[in-house]
Amino acid sequence: MTVSSRQVALSPRRTLASLGLLVLAALAWLPLPEALAASTLDATLASAFQSFALAKALNAVISVLQSVTGDALLVQIQFGEVLDPANDMVERFSWVMFASTVSLAFQKLLLGIAGSVPVKAALSLCCVAMLTVLQLGKPRWQGVAGRLLIIAAFLRFAVIAVALASAGVETLYITDTREALYSELEQDKAVLERIADQTAPDDEVVAADDAQDEDLGWWQGLKERLGSGVKDRVQAAMDRFDAMTQSLVELTMLFLVQTMLLPLGFLYLSYRGARYLAAGITQAPRQPPALTQV
Repeated sequence: MTVSSRQVALSPRRTLASLGLLVLAALAWLPLPEALAASTLDATLASAFQSFALAKALNAVISVLQSVTGDALLVQIQFGEVLDPANDMVERFSWVMFASTVSLAFQKLLLGIAGSVPVKAALSLCCVAMLTVLQLGKPRWQGVAGRLLIIAAFLRFAVIAVALASAGVETLYITDTREALYSELEQDKAVLERIADQTAPDDEVVAADDAQDEDLGWWQGLKERLGSGVKDRVQAAMDRFDAMTQSLVELTMLFLVQTMLLPLGFLYLSYRGARYLAAGITQAPRQPPALTQV
């Protein structure tokens, strides 16, 4: 095969590569992918803020229960055994939500950097440089231009691809489960608020009737006023705390996967794909054996 025949054979591939470079240079300035990625990050960030606010509300309800039962010795001991682990769980969940919020904010920062004018201009210049190398037929410069092109494309589109891929997984597998957990936690919060409302008047009655029950003795009067009502409220609180703990653990798992594991996994896949493309571009082309004429 002569040199001219090889050039004719490579011309369609060169034309396709040139068209692809032109399309890539135009995509660098297209705002639609960046806007879609930003909207998905904003939606996930809103969910993280909602979870953080829900955790703070649960913490407030538990604090109210602790403060309401603080004056009654019997109630304080039995509720304290339930409230301390619940407080620890809610605090850990709040820290996870804070970390998830920081991760999403960092992704938004990277998205802003990827959509900046210098990154777009760098990708366009790399496309022009690679196009020039292909048209001039300079194989020794093809590796350098191709590697720079891959780096610029990675900086421009990697964060966008990660955000869109994570949003796709969220829509398919996470959103419905997360909304169901939100509903369960809201119900738990409502029940705990009712328990706190039922406990507060009893403590006021205890304080108001102390003068009338002095002849019964403080222990007998305390048992008659609290009785089985305290046990019922303690048992109801324990049941709700058990259900709330399970919901908090599942919601923590979902946010860890959504805001940390999935972005890191898709970013690693993007990096591996970029390295594979860079290795394919920089690899020296195989020369066909020359044919000898008899």
